[in-house]
Amino acid sequence: MSMTSGVTRAETGVSDAELVARAARGESGAFDALFERHYARVVNLAARLDGNADNAEDIAQTAFLRAHQSLQRIRDGQSILKWLYRTVVNLVRDRAKSARRKPWVALADLLRNAPEGAEVDTEPAVLADRSQDPERTVTSEMRNDALNRAIASLPPDFREVVVLHHLEQMDVLEIAETLGVPVGTVKSRLGRARMRLRDAMKDWIDT
Repeated sequence: MSMTSGVTRAETGVSDAELVARAARGESGAFDALFERHYARVVNLAARLDGNADNAEDIAQTAFLRAHQSLQRIRDGQSILKWLYRTVVNLVRDRAKSARRKPWVALADLLRNAPEGAEVDTEPAVLADRSQDPERTVTSEMRNDALNRAIASLPPDFREVVVLHHLEQMDVLEIAETLGVPVGTVKSRLGRARMRLRDAMKDWIDT
């Protein structure tokens, strides 16, 4: 299977479902087009969950290989990206379990990219030291290190929903479908994760 860029002018307007169907029929270039279309998002998700760029590349490649091997079993081709996300989540879980460590994501990026209108009642913490004063650069770096440690301390199931919701901007229903859990479970995990983060970052939160 080729993993090179294969998106033609005609393929840019073709739906994922059509590309999946064409790839399942063995049409050359169809899966390459899917790879080119979604690889960046898949590898970014892997990097945010695992925290290692080299690992993320391996995880993303493995996810696409599994998708290629499962084309005949993917019923809804339009949801191929969700299928890939679910595979990445499972691969990261397996890697973390076997390595006896937890995936990593930069909470600083999460908070900077948090969307408006969160799905749960608990709002992200408001952090102190938002000044642009160069004299406070060291303090800002210390805060960011604390943020990274806080997100690293979250259980994997909490980290997953936080990354998917805030970084991938998926709503709770999409996350529930991706992880195979009830919507209520996603909301609960988001709320509990944010409470843990607020507690961990209490020394940096504006009062």
